[in-house]
Amino acid sequence: MVNTPPEQTNEEIVFHTPGRLAGALPYALQVAGLGAAHPGQEPVRKRYHDHVLLYALAGKGRVEIGGAVHVVEPGQVLWLDTARPYAHGATGEAPWRYLWMGLRGTGLDALYGLLEVSRLPLFAPEPGTHMEAAFASVLRLAREGGPATDVLANAEVALIVARLAAGRPVQAQGPNDRRIAALTEQMRANLVHPWRVEDLAGYSGLSPSQLFRAFRAATGTSPMDFLRHERITAAKRTLTDSTLSVADVAAACGYADPYHFSRDFRRLAGTTPTRFRSWFR
Repeated sequence: MVNTPPEQTNEEIVFHTPGRLAGALPYALQVAGLGAAHPGQEPVRKRYHDHVLLYALAGKGRVEIGGAVHVVEPGQVLWLDTARPYAHGATGEAPWRYLWMGLRGTGLDALYGLLEVSRLPLFAPEPGTHMEAAFASVLRLAREGGPATDVLANAEVALIVARLAAGRPVQAQGPNDRRIAALTEQMRANLVHPWRVEDLAGYSGLSPSQLFRAFRAATGTSPMDFLRHERITAAKRTLTDSTLSVADVAAACGYADPYHFSRDFRRLAGTTPTRFRSWFR
């Protein structure tokens, strides 16, 4: 189902709930869409803890990551880890239009580091790689849904990632990077667990202070802030894909107190859970 909030009539957003098979695949599609940013519009700063790949169709974009500013030209691909602070919007006089997708997968965090994406988030695919067609195909698969969506989308994403990686040298990954990647996967898989910093440190084999430094270096945020964003992201999908009450959605996403859930949801999503759900009904 295509979900378009009324105030975003120039955009298309299609949420996809991965099936059981997705856990066995390298790349799991979460959401895909067609985006449009207009000159003078407030930059996008939403944090979903997904890896977002964006293909620029027309106009020019401006993205800020870690204090650096990058201009996105048509035909380029931008890779964002939305767990890290960022902002992007249009630059120049024309609207910036792009295709995009949100992904998860056990290898994406590692590949992000190996390709130095935090420093070099832009890719310029070689002519003839049919990158636009691949992005459009992923959006079409998300729209159509069906039991084969996870497999077919995974195949398209694998080709996209392979083409991006082909032109970039791989950097070595340290032991702490691997520990943090494993930890974030564990947190995502067990959102209802009442995680404490001590639990996370014990799982990663680091002291709490070491964990904080390594986690921030790898993700740009703290472990508990990462978990908070991850739970709210899961709540967004549950709100759109189920008829559970807000209190039950809160419990399913790791919040024992619905009030704290609603407070975090409003702070991170900019609206209430009930209003967010109404956009997709």
